[in-house]
Amino acid sequence: MNDEARARIAANDRLLKAVITLLAIKDPDLLDELDVIFAVASEQGNPIGEADRRTREHLREELDLIRSLAHSALETAH
Repeated sequence: MNDEARARIAANDRLLKAVITLLAIKDPDLLDELDVIFAVASEQGNPIGEADRRTREHLREELDLIRSLAHSALETAH
């Protein structure tokens, strides 16, 4: 993978996290609902729920990071 592709992936990753954080600020239940979606998808064998251990851990870490950022933003706004 070249530097341009890495830069695009990193930018897209950050933009996606920012959008999810913004949505979570506007809808505090959003991240819990995402957890439910992943759990139901996993139970039903849906590809959204299929992930190896490392991917699940990374997803959990990302959602925790977004939860923390959204919580901080809400605290700062009030």
